[in-house]
Amino acid sequence: MPVPTLESLRESLQRLLESRRGAPLVIAHRGTPLGSFPDNTLRAAVGALRSGADVIETDVIRSVDGEYFLFHTGFERKLLDEDVDVRTLTAQELEECIFRWNGGPHTPGIERLDTLLDTLPEAWVNIDRSWGLWPHLLDHLTARGDVHRLLLKSPPRDKHLAALAAHPMPFLYFPIVRTREELATVEAIEGINLIGAELLAAEPEDDFADPETVAEVARRHPLVVLNALNLDNNAVLYLRADDAVSVLDDPALGWGRLADVGATAIQTDWPHLLRKFLEEHCG
Repeated sequence: MPVPTLESLRESLQRLLESRRGAPLVIAHRGTPLGSFPDNTLRAAVGALRSGADVIETDVIRSVDGEYFLFHTGFERKLLDEDVDVRTLTAQELEECIFRWNGGPHTPGIERLDTLLDTLPEAWVNIDRSWGLWPHLLDHLTARGDVHRLLLKSPPRDKHLAALAAHPMPFLYFPIVRTREELATVEAIEGINLIGAELLAAEPEDDFADPETVAEVARRHPLVVLNALNLDNNAVLYLRADDAVSVLDDPALGWGRLADVGATAIQTDWPHLLRKFLEEHCG
């Protein structure tokens, strides 16, 4: 495969966006953790793809001996029924972990990032919560040759942005931002292949609650991610236009608002329902 360039990577993203024919991309949060499939597992990723997701979002950790695995730190008690920081475990210990999910034990254990990427070689993957592992993880991903189907994101923190900008591979990247100033700061950094942003707005007076401000971002960048998730910490990610109101009340009040305000990608825990709605809503 030819060495990826900034232009070729952006062309790959553009083909992905065009495949949706004007509808937003569906990003599946940690895969689709339903039934016996815990989140951040290969099973959940396969389930999400078969539910109509365009992109799998996953969280990445590194074992104490330097191997990369799929897990969201802070959920050890919930998912493993253990009071342990998974980042202190070896690769072998991580693989021997047993998920406690929907009332029973489930194996295999915590899975390697490489297993996900090798098993689903055509799938687009958004790697989240990995910025503390840069630049070593960026080296690993570059060596694997998967860069053309990877999306990276992070908060706009100086240390992580500097690591990304200094890396020779122009990874497709978008920051998680709450204000125009945060986005402008990232836009001013040379060496980052900036493709858009995940825009947060908790209250109507927030910057990105204004559709015209969202449109301004869309005029500059192809990827405008809005978030429909209902997180454990009850954070409002975009004006309560979320999965809960979409599933329990009316999808037009949740996902429809996100699409109408200008999202070119929506992150959800319900990819099958979101995909069905978007096919009707966006024609």
